[in-house]
Amino acid sequence: MRRVVFHRKSIFNISLLIGFLVTLFLVSPGFCQGDGAPLWRKSAGSLTIFQPGDAVRIQVWELYEQHTNLNLTGDYPISPEGTIILPLVGEIKVKGLTVFELMQTIENKLRAYMRNPLVYVYPLIRVTLQGAFLRPGSYRVPPTSSLWDVIALAGGPRGDTDLNKLQVERGGKVVLNDLLNSFEKGYSIEDIGIESGDQIIAQTRTRLSIHVILGFVNMALTLALLYIRIRYRTW
Repeated sequence: MRRVVFHRKSIFNISLLIGFLVTLFLVSPGFCQGDGAPLWRKSAGSLTIFQPGDAVRIQVWELYEQHTNLNLTGDYPISPEGTIILPLVGEIKVKGLTVFELMQTIENKLRAYMRNPLVYVYPLIRVTLQGAFLRPGSYRVPPTSSLWDVIALAGGPRGDTDLNKLQVERGGKVVLNDLLNSFEKGYSIEDIGIESGDQIIAQTRTRLSIHVILGFVNMALTLALLYIRIRYRTW
């Protein structure tokens, strides 16, 4: 009887272990949801690594202090050497650092001026919007932004924009097509696969206006009348 109980307990424990391993696999990075949206793309590299040409959004608070004259919150561009210039602190090398490492670095440097500094850091990547946007240009945005958030920075699409032909170019080559599905579902640009330096291209709709159609009809009628007159004179 004891053997049977022990056997049942062993089976139960093994089942729990298998269930735990399956759950761990399902929630691990890289696993995709049922609708095809990845929980994490690649290893979230562009979310944590700062590169020249991008920028850093820094927010600074001083804990337990109601009033402070220091206003260090802002967006700081990363120089070609991979550094930023922070007031009071001066030059900080950020190239290759993770978000956590940069937060720790800034907090340590600010302790010379603040008692209890609290720092939050967000990476900003460069994205260029070209074509049928109200304000095309280059923008620095968080990788967690949705495609709609990025397009809204450019004033949104023009009235003649063909959203079915949105595409992404990288190094002169088209790397992503058919962004409308991602546009509607609000996926982040990191999930979509947009990287720093990419160009989002919007094309206009190719359709005939009523004036163009009437012009063709008028031309066809004129040619038809001319043909009838010529035939009538030859009879």
